[in-house]
Amino acid sequence: MSKIVFFSIYAHGHTNPTIEVVRELVNRGNEIVYYSFREFKEKIEDAGARCICCDEYLPELKKEDEKKVGKDFSLLIDMIVDTTLALDEKVCSELKDFNPDCIVSDSLSFWGKLFAKKLNIPYICSTTTFAFNEHTAKMMNQGFREIFSMILGMRRIYKKIKLLNKSGRA
Repeated sequence: MSKIVFFSIYAHGHTNPTIEVVRELVNRGNEIVYYSFREFKEKIEDAGARCICCDEYLPELKKEDEKKVGKDFSLLIDMIVDTTLALDEKVCSELKDFNPDCIVSDSLSFWGKLFAKKLNIPYICSTTTFAFNEHTAKMMNQGFREIFSMILGMRRIYKKIKLLNKSGRA
């Protein structure tokens, strides 16, 4: 029996694909701890894992920023770094106590990878995607405003990465 920790971001499209993987791992006798959010707790626990909710560690987003997270890369990096820093002490302490055999972390849940590296725990990256068609392609279209915003946000991204390096997490 292995002890496995999962991490995901606060998004259905990143959490839902892992649920059946978790269920199968539990059915095979593995102990799973899943760091997620209240919205997904019931699904995760129905699959047999123990869910640890991290809602209080998410940074507060302004209403106008909530819809921009998927398109504004610098805002996404801000959120990821802030969440990583907020979770660091709590999660690393719990990981040391649980002593997992590996960490499975969503590709955008950078904190999982960083904690694995910091604690020398084997790391597995979970990468999700969605089907592309004529409708989704239009949603992904980056206009001048989004590109300009990303360029302006590069200084913020650099500062956040520097902050992670300074605190020993990158």
